[in-house]
Amino acid sequence: MRFMDRHFALFGGSLRTVFKRESDRRRCMGTPFEWLFHPYLGKELVALALRTADADADADILSVAAVVFDERRVHTRSAWVVTLADPGRTRHATLQRHGTASLLPSSPENVGALTEFIGNRPVVGWGLCDAMAPINRLLSDRLGFELPNTQVDVAKLYQRTLRRSHLEPVGPASFGEALARSRLPAPGGASLLGEASACALLYMRLQRDAALHA
Repeated sequence: MRFMDRHFALFGGSLRTVFKRESDRRRCMGTPFEWLFHPYLGKELVALALRTADADADADILSVAAVVFDERRVHTRSAWVVTLADPGRTRHATLQRHGTASLLPSSPENVGALTEFIGNRPVVGWGLCDAMAPINRLLSDRLGFELPNTQVDVAKLYQRTLRRSHLEPVGPASFGEALARSRLPAPGGASLLGEASACALLYMRLQRDAALHA
């Protein structure tokens, strides 16, 4: 079984998701984005970490860190880390809280660059089921479709691992707890790239542990 196959049953989907994806696929036929809906045949995945404006009402802001990894390593040198916002409508203090070095307008061209970087590779992330809502809204507004990739919520994967080990906590585990229990370093500061990289490492560790106990 290949590295990325074992836990894809944890895709946080629904019947609505299936119908929406098929509708988006048909809408994108004949466009430059058609290939994103093709099955992925490679061995890489993309770990995502996302941050939104939360309570800030002055602008729509989405910071994204996307890092490619495989079963052997995390490719942090080629990561995609940027804040997508309208600089003219966004307060400087708000941007500082997002902590990314690159600021780009959330134009169709820049949002399209993000989707092309992710490609049709599977995506993983902590709490991915909830985290995908802002990026899907942005893609729908700018490009007319939601991200069609296979998705794995590492939080759900970790909870399932705990249940199998009879160590499930009373409440949902936090990302920091999962990293500590897996003996992985926590990301420093508020680094989105560090968060995405740590999530990739956690996924790799859970995959290896599952293979040992299979």
